[in-house]
Amino acid sequence: MAAQLVDLHLHSTFSDGRYTPTMLVDEAVAKGIGVIAITDHDSWNGMAEACEAAKRYGGRIRVLTGVELGTQYVDDAVHILGYHVSMDCEALHNKMDEMRYAREHRLYAMLEKLEKLGYHVEVEACDPKNRAVGRPHVAKALVAKGYFATVQEVFDALLHRGGPAYVPQPKLSPHEALALIHEAGGIAVLAHPSELVDKTLPERLLAAEPFDGIEVWHPSADARAQAHWLALAKEHGLLVSGGSDFHGIPDRFPTKLGIWQVQYDDVKGVIEWKQLLL
Repeated sequence: MAAQLVDLHLHSTFSDGRYTPTMLVDEAVAKGIGVIAITDHDSWNGMAEACEAAKRYGGRIRVLTGVELGTQYVDDAVHILGYHVSMDCEALHNKMDEMRYAREHRLYAMLEKLEKLGYHVEVEACDPKNRAVGRPHVAKALVAKGYFATVQEVFDALLHRGGPAYVPQPKLSPHEALALIHEAGGIAVLAHPSELVDKTLPERLLAAEPFDGIEVWHPSADARAQAHWLALAKEHGLLVSGGSDFHGIPDRFPTKLGIWQVQYDDVKGVIEWKQLLL
């Protein structure tokens, strides 16, 4: 497996990505990526399509079961990646359904605020049983309507925390998310720690909660940050993960799959976790 490329953090149309699960699989194979994890927000509903698409390639690509759960710790949004979770786990399944329905109500509240601010947009009708919607969908609608040039401009002007069109999202606590991932038989990884506003929070969370790993390799972490997170992983005996956090959004890096790369050997502990248990 040496030198093989992997990507353990991808988003599909089942949350806020622009590529379908099939498109992600096809593009990964085209770019020489041998293992992927589709980690949609509060949803694993793209997994069946991704696994079916992978079968066409006769073992050239492996798809790990993954999810990304949004949690809240004081003023920080803490994202937690779950890998190898069992899709038969009713507790996690039901909680993600609940979170997606909450996202839908939040969407309508944001659109109502925007209407009062003079921004008249519609967001594609969603099925909360299957698709998680959020601020990126609203931002893309505003860009498509010509109100802003980029998604980032929308967030900066309207949708940032405390912004004029912001609506808080009901979230789990990190402790609740970890318990659900573990109940589903999976491993819980602290996602993109470099994006946390409180830079002391990752170490405090890792010391207080039963995390299994930390996402070291992520576009938000430069070489210095990566070294810091690697040292923290070693200190706490944690697995190391990594991925591009690819959404397929033109003004969000990476703009194409395969631009930001992760090596198999750097994250093999996460990929081979179930095999290591045998």
